[in-house]
Amino acid sequence: MNKDSKTFVAGAALAQKRLVKLASGELAYNTATSTDDYIGVNDYAVAEDDNANVILANRGGTVELTAAGAITAGARIYAAADGKVQAVPAVDATYRLVGIALVAATADGDIIECLLCGWAETLTVTGS
Repeated sequence: MNKDSKTFVAGAALAQKRLVKLASGELAYNTATSTDDYIGVNDYAVAEDDNANVILANRGGTVELTAAGAITAGARIYAAADGKVQAVPAVDATYRLVGIALVAATADGDIIECLLCGWAETLTVTGS
């Protein structure tokens, strides 16, 4: 079976263009923790218990994601709270690499085109 997207039930209301994970079989926002494994991107905003279309992380091409703040084009992006993505974080912790921003974001809430990568790489920020 080779699909670019799949439908899941939303465990809570979800905004569009956010990284999502499975939690007890339902969709939830991915978080900034390095242990979360996102499964893809919620394509459209949905209410709790609605069906949500998820663009799967392992498909080819690019996706649109919501930025948590300013990001430069070409920068590596990392998981942030509420399914958003961020540039190199300033708070000491270990973060999951999500991919590369293909365009710049200037503010929290900007939707930018990104190229997703695998889940294996993390970044540990210390001494900030």
